[in-house]
Formats: sequence, structure tokens, C-alpha cells
Amino acid sequence: MKNRAVKFFAFVLIAYYLPVILIWINVIPFDLRFHILVIMAVLLAIYSFLVKHSSKDLGLRNDTLKTSLIWNGGLSVFFVALMYGLYVAGLIREPTVPSWTLFYLFYVFISSPAQEFIYRSVMFAELEKANIKQPLLQIAISAITFSFLHVIYNDWITLAVTLLMGVIWGFIYNRYPNFWGVTISHAILGVVSIATGLI
Repeated sequence: MKNRAVKFFAFVLIAYYLPVILIWINVIPFDLRFHILVIMAVLLAIYSFLVKHSSKDLGLRNDTLKTSLIWNGGLSVFFVALMYGLYVAGLIREPTVPSWTLFYLFYVFISSPAQEFIYRSVMFAELEKANIKQPLLQIAISAITFSFLHVIYNDWITLAVTLLMGVIWGFIYNRYPNFWGVTISHAILGVVSIATGLI
């Protein structure tokens, strides 16, 4: 058990934290952040194949789809309404959407799925493999690591929001492991939060 946990944390440090730290301290240029995200997802997909994580292990399944969509759908409706209310009331800063025209398409179809594959699918599969099965610990490790991805923006609001969402998505994923449900919610809430200026 202890040996598995040590291997798990070494894996997370190298595969999850090191690339982010290298961007944060400008060893890797900030402009390459999305390239690194895609590279991380591809490498972790290859890794998952090599260690024989099954589709079920990675949340690529149908048995939890309906319940996951219900929970993630309800969550998305609630937070979209909340963000819209804050935006209309002028309580959110001005949006800073990246200037490239296809950003939202990239975010919905590449960035959100990549983030969910990395921080929910592979993370929870690896936690199970390391025999770290306590739900609160799984959720905490996943949420903190997901939030740390956003440290490169040097913005405490972004860190706080992503930590909160990491906890909520982690809770839903832990109960109803499904890549599709959490990815759709991430895409919706991410687009709205960027468009309204929340993050």
C-alpha cells in the first residue's frame, strides 16, 4: 500500500505538477500552455493504454451516463444562472477572452475534454490503482491538482473557482464516474465563466 502511494505521488508530481511549474516559472513559454495541455493528454492516453486502464476505469462508460448527465446538467444550469446574475449586476470583472477566433471551439472540443481526461479520468483510475480509495481524499487530490493547473494565470479568483469546481466535479465523478457528463459540464461552465469574465 505504502509503495503504491509513493509511486502514485511521484507519478502525479512528474506528470501533473512539473509541466505546470515549468510554465509558471517561464521555463516553458506561457503561450505554449494549450500545447502542453494537449501533449499531457496524449501522453496520459498512451500511458493509460500501456498500463491497461479499461474504458470503465477511465469513465468511458454508459452505465453511469444518465445519472452523471442529470447531476452535471443541474450543476451547470445553477452556475450558469449564478454567473449571468453576477455579470448583469456588474459584479464580475471585464472578460479577457484569448484573441484567436477559434478559441471557444478549441475550448469546447479539445481543452475541456483534455482537462477532464487528465484530472478526472486518469487521476481517479490512478488513485484506485494506488489503493487510495477514500472518497474525500480522492476528491481533494483531484481538485487541488486541477486547481494547480491554473496557477500559471497568477489570479486568486481563478484558483478559488477552479478549486471549488474541482471539488464539485470530483464529488460527482466519484459517485457517478463518467467522462462525458463532467466534460459537457466543464465545457459549458468554462465557456460562460470566460465569456463573463469570472476566470
